[in-house]
Amino acid sequence: MDNKFESPANPTIQENIHDMPSALFVTDAKGNILISNEFTALTVGMRLDELITHNVEDLVRLGYYDDSITMEAIKTKKRVCRTVHTNKGFSVLSTATPLMYENGEVRLVITTSFDYKEKFSKNNLNHHNSDRNQDVIDTENGEIVTESLAMKNIINVCNQIALFDSKVFIYGESGTGKEVIARYIHKKSNRKDGPFISINCASISPSLFELELFGYEKGSFVGATDNKMGVIEAANDGILFLDEISEIPLDMQAKLLHVMESSELRRIGGVKSLPINCRIIAASNRDLWNMVRKGMFREDLFYRINVIPIHIPPLRSRRSDLVGLISTFIEELNNKYNKNFVLRAEDFQQIINHNWPGNVRELKNYIERLVVTGQTDTVQYNDEIGTDWFAFDYFIKKNQGHFSTLKDFTAITEGRYIKQVLAACNDNATEAANQLGVHRSVIYRKLNRMKEILKENLSG
Repeated sequence: MDNKFESPANPTIQENIHDMPSALFVTDAKGNILISNEFTALTVGMRLDELITHNVEDLVRLGYYDDSITMEAIKTKKRVCRTVHTNKGFSVLSTATPLMYENGEVRLVITTSFDYKEKFSKNNLNHHNSDRNQDVIDTENGEIVTESLAMKNIINVCNQIALFDSKVFIYGESGTGKEVIARYIHKKSNRKDGPFISINCASISPSLFELELFGYEKGSFVGATDNKMGVIEAANDGILFLDEISEIPLDMQAKLLHVMESSELRRIGGVKSLPINCRIIAASNRDLWNMVRKGMFREDLFYRINVIPIHIPPLRSRRSDLVGLISTFIEELNNKYNKNFVLRAEDFQQIINHNWPGNVRELKNYIERLVVTGQTDTVQYNDEIGTDWFAFDYFIKKNQGHFSTLKDFTAITEGRYIKQVLAACNDNATEAANQLGVHRSVIYRKLNRMKEILKENLSG
């Protein structure tokens, strides 16, 4: 029998095993665990590196499971499907499937689990989190909730580098939490009492970049009626976070590089240089090195900011973080809106199964929608086109059929379409603007308007 499970160390399995949301074992014919994932470890409150040292019979004997369908499949040489219970309160419908040698002996057993019969409110999710000794790390703007090894490694790196002024480059997909990591570094650094100035480079018109970054002197141009400090100067003794640094125009990249090298700047219209003492943390959701090769980003600036690179993996590759994030968001939003929302088991499973292309930001927005509206049955995602039909229906039919104005609905429709184009352009605002035939600033203005209208309607 030839199949991809020929070797326990099969790289295809190892690469994909952690992407599987359901609990999963691959065991040998004696019940020794060869492969598992972090979500399985989560259901029994054990670390993954500890779990894979066990035999499934040991897990039953030690009380982690009440029964082992894996061992039953080994003994009967047949597929077994039954609900088992874990020590952390999960009731799990599991299936154990034996793979056989040609002589009829058991080769491997694959055990999968799909159905979690439990309600997840803020209280019992927090109970699971505390039992797992989940890491919840406070930041000034919330928490870093992490269960995955990847995120724990990132936190360890941040703790090591926080006390130094080395420049940091954080990269990863949109919505993964790059600013949260930057704020964590600030809080752990010697500059924690200084300012944390965050600027999204993609939201600034190219003609205003120099004004925003460097500031200006009174009388330097028509309308300059007073001195204005730029964001670089405002970050003195603190940290300047340059989000989406890939969107800085090339001429401004040269001027920013000069500031980094000389630790001084001159305001527009100014005659003297001002000393600068701020730590710079940059972030991007684009491949900067690829942009360097295409001449779209300065190579010398790339090397200047890329002293300590930190990659934040997408949420779909660290699904074990989902339970803690769901718990945290539900508790936070229940408190904020004075709600008592409870997430049902089937909705929890739907969330676990979704790929979350918008990462943590998309997850939080989705949970907020559930908490605010209390509706889960009508939430539908069309992954092919990214349309959230629930938002349209809720917006149109709110208040028992009283329809909103055409102007507001048009703004919502435009915003949704812009989000689809942005997703197709890998969140590159400049490319999306070119595709849409508008200026980049129009994109952010229309998206902000859409958010305002939805907020007004959802809270109305």
